[in-house]
Amino acid sequence: MRNLRVLASDWISCLPSEPFVMPEGEELLTLESCGYDDWHYQRLAVSRLEEPFHYLYASSSEGVWVLGVFDTPGQADVFLALHNENPLKVPALKQTGLMGDAVRVEEGVLSYPRYQGLYRVGFKSYQVNPDPLDARQRLLTYVDRYNSQGLGSLPEKEACLTIYSHFDGRLRGCKMC
Repeated sequence: MRNLRVLASDWISCLPSEPFVMPEGEELLTLESCGYDDWHYQRLAVSRLEEPFHYLYASSSEGVWVLGVFDTPGQADVFLALHNENPLKVPALKQTGLMGDAVRVEEGVLSYPRYQGLYRVGFKSYQVNPDPLDARQRLLTYVDRYNSQGLGSLPEKEACLTIYSHFDGRLRGCKMC
């Protein structure tokens, strides 16, 4: 087990200055930000159907990425430490067309990306999309050149951990880990 530590600045509360409402059925728990090098991070905690969701986002001058969604802020901080150490160690999902802060107020509603998007390195990629049959589920696909492998349809948090486990196994070269 390696000794990971967060290199970013301390988390600070960063609630939007303008008034907003939450999407229906959701409650805002916290919104925090921190930075490291050229990266800006946001950690958003919301409650949906009385279940906590802790989203971790990274942004730079090149765009916005969803690093993951977790049960606890501590789990999010593990991914933050991995990203601080080397951004290529986290399968971050690029948010096409989004720049600046991931979490923002749009037309009076707090808006944030869910766990979906594309992670691509060379000829390999992970695609995470909402399941058309159940918006709470995510369809996961791994693509290596001309071969694709479906990794299932899972709830957001399980999808995040499945993508990372698959990615980490490939990164380490051991499919059994």
